[in-house]
Parts: sequence; structure tokens; C-alpha cells
Amino acid sequence: MNIRANIDESLAIDPVEAALMDLARSIQLTPTMHREATRRYESLAEYVDREGSPLQDEVKEVYPSGSFAIHAAIRSDIKREQHDVDAVLEILVAQDADPATVLDALEKAIVGESGGGYRGREVERNSRCITVHYTDGVTVDLMPVVRLPNTPERVANLFHHNEEKGESYRKQVNPKGFANHFNEVVEISAEFAKRFDTRRFIVEGATYAEQLVRDLNAPSEVLTEKAETQPMPDFLPLDQKAPRVVALQILKRFRDKRYRKHDDHRGQRKPPSVVMAALALEATPIAPTLTDELIAVAETIRNAIVAADLAGRKLEVRNPAHEEDIFTDRWPEDRHAQRLWAADLIHLVNSLRLLKAKGFDPVSVKKTFDDLFGEDIADRVLEEHYRVHNAAVLSGNSKMTHDGRPVSPAVPARPTSPRHPRPSTPAIIGGAAASGLITPARANTSMGGVIPDDDH
Repeated sequence: MNIRANIDESLAIDPVEAALMDLARSIQLTPTMHREATRRYESLAEYVDREGSPLQDEVKEVYPSGSFAIHAAIRSDIKREQHDVDAVLEILVAQDADPATVLDALEKAIVGESGGGYRGREVERNSRCITVHYTDGVTVDLMPVVRLPNTPERVANLFHHNEEKGESYRKQVNPKGFANHFNEVVEISAEFAKRFDTRRFIVEGATYAEQLVRDLNAPSEVLTEKAETQPMPDFLPLDQKAPRVVALQILKRFRDKRYRKHDDHRGQRKPPSVVMAALALEATPIAPTLTDELIAVAETIRNAIVAADLAGRKLEVRNPAHEEDIFTDRWPEDRHAQRLWAADLIHLVNSLRLLKAKGFDPVSVKKTFDDLFGEDIADRVLEEHYRVHNAAVLSGNSKMTHDGRPVSPAVPARPTSPRHPRPSTPAIIGGAAASGLITPARANTSMGGVIPDDDH
């Protein structure tokens, strides 16, 4: 492997694009987290169906829904490795069963005979699911449904009951159908995968070199593999994800930040992830860069909201796999709610375009990423940017601009100025440095408070 060539390829990536790549990498689940999520929801399903449970022998199947089903789950708190899991629990009850009775039975089945929670863990009842809170901050939502006969595969009734609001009804859904449709439609990009691999190699260092070779030499069909219908899709590395999925993950991080930190968002229901995913499918064909892909998705969602608002109505988004399944039945509650999110999306788009126009000015990047994605993420992005700069210097490419780009020998490197400070970068020494392979220390990956990723 030509290490210097990989460094040069990484440096050729637009610095703002590289910053978004680093952000995307930081919010991914690890294979260990994925395995643990699988174990927990399968364990819960087995426990619900145990001997003596109110739902004994009534659990037909359990399968993931929401973000896990389309490989778009993110960490809600990176420092504690928190994330959320949605699972659908198909049960054998009457399709017109009373919603309160069904949720009561599931809650009792999870809490157990002691009534003290699920094996000592907190259990929360919501209007459509029962949530188990684990001590590490991870949550698992179990939504009970009953399959409907003479309908497309997986169409079911969910049970909604909110005593405080006086609401009790059943609603047709098809989460599995949507996941299958989404995974079939989104496009994989081999070039996108290669660029992500190149960037990750330079940032993460020598320990990733062997895996990089295996990934880049893998058969082409690996890059176009779609999730199959199964209880839990296999873990999908970032470099095998569709660019649209990665853009959705970043958009979710932006949404979570807005609805956590801004006073005018407090008490507001978040735009559901499934609404964003459905609208993302309507965006223009795959963009050449992650930055452009994120802008395209944000603008598509914003344009749909504006069109609805101009028509004097609330946004309506339906499940493309089952028209009777309305994704926007609880959000937006009113036109003010959708206007709030539309304004957020415009802010995101304008901020990204401004960064692209200005180039990688460290002060601007830190301020913008703090605003859009969280307090600590900008520090991580800057740290990784200058580690790549350091790798370039060690590889012999010492003529660099202030933003870390290589320059022609005929063009002098721009000096550091007060407006463009260069953060200090720990010296990289030892055998890895001597060979051109860089193994940097891990950055602080905390991104602030806990932000639930799921919509109960």
C-alpha cells in the first residue's frame, strides 16, 4: 500500500467535506453496540413470552423498525455510547383489541411479577410503546402490533392510548414495508465509500491499514448489498452505507441539537426520523459530495413543508409501502411546528453554503459546527483536521496552506495569522511516524447531553 498516496488523496478532499465525514464517523454505532442492541431486544422479546407472562405464547415475532432497520441509527450521547432501539412486537391478539388493554398486558409482561421494572431497570409506558431504560443510557422501545389479514405483508394495527389526552385508537402501519422500500431505493456509491475509507485511514492511523485493504479489495457486490428481511440487519460499516443514509444521520444530529438547546423549541415534538427518511427519498439523485447530499435532503424536506404551508395545510407524509400509514399523524401538530423546522433547515443549508464559500477557516468551522451539531464536535473535527495536516508533514508534503491543503512548490504556503490560528497538534513519533503510518490518540467524543433519537 502506498501510504503517501493515501495521505495525498485525503488532502485532496475539500476540508469542509472532510469535516462532515469526521462528524459522520463520530456518530456511528460500533459493531459492539450493534451486537448489544440485538441481544437486548431479543432478550426482551423472549422475556415477554416467558412462562407465566400475560403474553405467554402470544409473541409471533420481533423485528427492528425505525433507524436500525435502515442503518441510520446514531449515538445520542457519544461519550456514554448511548443510542436507542425501536422494535416491533407482533402479538397474537384480536385486531380490534382495546389499545389500553394491549399496552397494559405488554407493560406487565416486561415489568414482571415484582412490579419493580425489567430486571431492575426502569420501564416507561408511552402512548404506543413500552420503553426499557438501561443503566448505560440505552433505551429499547417495544411497540405491540397485530397483523391484519388480507393486506400486504407486514401490515398491522398499532395500539394508541393516551389517557391524559383522552385518546384511544388503532392505526394501520407497515414499518417493515417502509424499511424494505427505503433500503431498495437508496443508492450506494463506490466512490463515496473509497473517499470515506481514505479519510478514515488517515485519521485513525496504522491500526486500520489492514482492514482498509480488505474493504477496498472486497467484491463490488459488497458495496451494493441491501438489508434483507431479518430480525436485525447485519452491522453495516460507514463506508458501505448509502450517502443519503449518512446525510440523514447528520440531519438527525442537527435536529436533536436544535430541539435540545433552543428555547423556542422547548416542549415541541421533534420532527420524526421516519418523516425525514421518507422525504429524503424524494431528493435529487445522489450528490457528488456528502455536503451537497446533506443540502439536497434538507432542501427537499424544507420545500415539502413550504408547499404544504402555502396551501394552508399541515405537511402530510405517507408510507410509500402502505398509503394508509400516515407518518405525520402526530407531527406537525400545527403549521407553527412545521415552520419552525423549515426555518431550522434553511439555517443549516445557509451555514453549510457559507462554509463552502469561505473554505476551511478554523474559527468559522468551530463556530458553525458548535451551532449546528454540538459543543464538542467542532473540537474533534478540528483536531482530526490538523492530525491529517501533521501526517502530511511527516510524509514529506510540508508545503501546506493554513487550512491543511497541499500547495504547488511554486505557490508559497499561507502563513498562520491571528484570524487563522493553528491549534497545537501532539507530536507523532515512533515507528508509525517513521513509516508514514500515523496512530493518533483518540479524541474526546462527548457531544453533550442525552437526546432521545426515537419518537414515542
